[in-house]
Amino acid sequence: MNNQGKQPEGYCSADKYLTLISTKWTAHIVWLVGQHHEMRFGQIQKQLALVSSKVLSERLKLLKGEGFVWRRQEETVPVTVYYGLTPKGEELAEIVDIIVRKSDDWDKV
Repeated sequence: MNNQGKQPEGYCSADKYLTLISTKWTAHIVWLVGQHHEMRFGQIQKQLALVSSKVLSERLKLLKGEGFVWRRQEETVPVTVYYGLTPKGEELAEIVDIIVRKSDDWDKV
């Protein structure tokens, strides 16, 4: 994107979101958080045992920056951080769920 907010010629906005959900762990995070009203960082990490805390933090920041995830921090000792899906994130979770169901169907063929 240039400084004036215009997209380059031939830009497809779908590419941005396809790249986002195909980034390792991102779709899984959206799907997992979508199964709950809200989740603490540690709960997400336990469910995604193979993801490092650094990568999980990066993916959550990416999703928050794109408006798919909200973040709430409680000033406890240690700090407690909760994540949940925004309405935009809930729409993405529906799409991810469809992909999950279809891939299960396709694997049966």
